[in-house]
This record gives sequence, structure tokens and C-alpha cells, in this order.
Amino acid sequence: MRIPKITTILMIALIVALVIVVAVLAPRTISDYNTLQTERSATPTPTANVQSMMSVTIDPYNTPAPTAVLLKIGIKGDGVKKAQQRLKDLGYYSGEVDGAYGTGTAESVKAFQEQHELESDGVAGENTLNVLYSDLAQTFVPTPTPDITPSSLSKGDKNETVSLMQARLKELGYYSGAVDGDFGGGTQESVRLFQRQNGLDVDGIAAQMTLAALYAADAKKASEPKAFDPSELPILVNSKNTVDKDYMPEDLVTLKNVIPSSAANIKGNAIEGDRTAVAALQTMFEAAIGEGISDWQVSAGYRSFKYQQTLFDQQVAEYQSEGMSKSRATSATKLTVADPGASEHHTGLAFDITVAGTTFKGTKQQIWLTKNCWDYGFIIRYQEDKEDITGIIAECWHVRYVGTEHSLTMLDKNQCLEEYLGQA
Repeated sequence: MRIPKITTILMIALIVALVIVVAVLAPRTISDYNTLQTERSATPTPTANVQSMMSVTIDPYNTPAPTAVLLKIGIKGDGVKKAQQRLKDLGYYSGEVDGAYGTGTAESVKAFQEQHELESDGVAGENTLNVLYSDLAQTFVPTPTPDITPSSLSKGDKNETVSLMQARLKELGYYSGAVDGDFGGGTQESVRLFQRQNGLDVDGIAAQMTLAALYAADAKKASEPKAFDPSELPILVNSKNTVDKDYMPEDLVTLKNVIPSSAANIKGNAIEGDRTAVAALQTMFEAAIGEGISDWQVSAGYRSFKYQQTLFDQQVAEYQSEGMSKSRATSATKLTVADPGASEHHTGLAFDITVAGTTFKGTKQQIWLTKNCWDYGFIIRYQEDKEDITGIIAECWHVRYVGTEHSLTMLDKNQCLEEYLGQA
């Protein structure tokens, strides 16, 4: 088949046009391609090269605590488990990381809270958890245990060991003063109270036995001593009503620790008395000073059975040295010194009031005391007109605390204690 001439002409024209286009565009295309290749060689396509990257370790604890989470005894789950592990890492928890919030977990949380000055309730709330998982969390610092072996502590000492002792006494309820490391009168009284309630020798010195008992895990908490009850009849102690050799009042205090020197001079460092009676004694002295009568002195207070025996024996020996027979010396002694067990001083409620450097009888202090002591719950125990009843010669310096409910009645009726109690 023959192709028409006109068709042949058109095909030739199309081919010529294509050749022209290629001839025009080819150089530009080749140039652009070469430029692209050059740029690719100069700036290679970036690839992930893990060897050149910084190694990052994720902190498992550096995550915010869940909002409104409250962990407490009885709760179980991953939140508890996570808290246990964190507490264990910080040294507060030593139990099993089991996700169960028991008493052990609560105690460790409480310890954490105390060290971080948070509310120490053993419940891990939002505030506690925020601190627990933060950079502010501190490792556990155990409370130092004082070394009680080397020495003892006594009045006048000032050091950190005294502070620790005061804190322990306060924890057990024996001490209510400041934890300041100063072993003063208040601290001594708390040590004495601890010793008395724990069957130790009551000397106010914190030696090895006292300290060992104080820091023992099963140390006894303080119990309230029996308070003086003014409605009860006063105790009567005389030759017919004696106390046992082991008798001891429940709540004795050292007068020098309680009565300020501005109120009275306490002649001996070891003079003791019933707490209520001593408080009344101080009130009476201060009232007298307010009226211009001062210079009071306390020469005697509580006496043990053993000490009374010593005083009695000394007086007998003194009379014998003057030529008396033992029987006569004993009879003479009984007029001024009570038999052991029969002394008012055993009660801790009796005191000898004097004025330093002079005989008490006839002084302005004696006159004021005889007239006013009744208003403060005291009586003049041995009066001149009652010697046949009491069996003791008059002692204007010897006062006995019975409480105002009884003292004022005895004053009105002019009765000695034996008469008041119906045992004259």
C-alpha cells in the first residue's frame, strides 16, 4: 500500500521538530543532572549512626507521682510496690517488695516523713510521694544511740548526751521541760521520778543502771503518782502508829530543785518533801516575804527509817558521853528524837523551819509561822500545851502539812493531830 505523499511530508516535519527540541534541551538537562550529582557528593544524605549518639539512662524514679494517689495500710498494687522499692533504696524499708501496704511499709513511710519534716502519719499521700520521688529525697539517717557505758550524768552536766536523755525521759512522760542539754533541777527531778517508778536507787544521778533501764526497749512509761487528797484524813505517825522500815512516800521532790533561793535557803542538798507539801511551803514563804518577813531556812524534811535510826543512835551516844546510862540516855533521846518508824519526817509532809545563825524561838519568823501557817495547810505539830498527848516536847519550828481543810478546823478547835483524829 502506498502512503500518500502528504502524509510523508507531515511525518518528516514531525521528526525534524523533535530533533530540534532535543538539540535545544539536551545541554540544559545534562547540566542540571551534573549539578545535582555534584551537590549529592558534597552533602551526603544523613543516616542514623547510633555509635555517635550520647547514651541516655532513664531514671525510673524521676516520674511524677500520680495525682490524688493515697497509699495506706490495706492498699495493694504496683503503686505500693514502687513506693516500697524507693523506700528500700533510700534505706527506710527492709521488708519484702510485694506491693502490699502493711504495718512495716507504714512505719517506713512514717520514718521518711519524720526525716523530711512532713506530717508523720504513715500514710503516703500526694505530698509524701512527691518528695519521695524527687531529688529532695534523703537517704535514711538513723537516730544516734547514746553511749551509756563510759560514765554517768548528774546535775550540772551540759552536753548532747544530756539532751538525748532529756528527750527519752520526755518520750516516756517523766520530763516536761526543755530539751536543752542542761542537767538542772528539773531534769534531776525527772530522773528521780524515773528511778522511783522503776525500782532503782533514787539519787537523781543517771548512772549505768538508770541509763540502761531508760533506753531499754521495754522501758516503763511514767504513771501519775497518787495526788494528795485533802478529803482524806491525815496520816498519823507517832510511837503508837509507826511506819514499816521500807515505807516511802510516792512523790518526793528535792527542795533545792523546786523552791527558789529567793524564797528560802535549803540547808541541805538532799532535803526532800512531798510534792504537794513543798508547793504549799513555797507559797507560804512567798506570802511571808510579801509581808516583809524573809530569811527563811528549811533544815529538815523527809527522813528514811535508816536515817532516823542514825539520828536516834547519835543522840543516845551523845547523852552517854555526858555520863548517862544507856537506858537513861535512850529515855532522854525519845523526848526530842522520835523512834525510827515513829517520826513525822517519814511522811515527807513534815519540815523543820529555822533562821540561819540564830535560835528560831522568839524570832519574827517564828511568830509569823505560828500565827499564819494554818492558812497554807500546815500545823504546828508539837505545841507546848499538847506535850502530854503527843509525847514530844514543844517544837515551834516543826510544821506538818495536812491541807487547809484540816488545818483550819484544828486551829478553830485548838486540837493537835491526835485529838483531831480521835486518838488522843
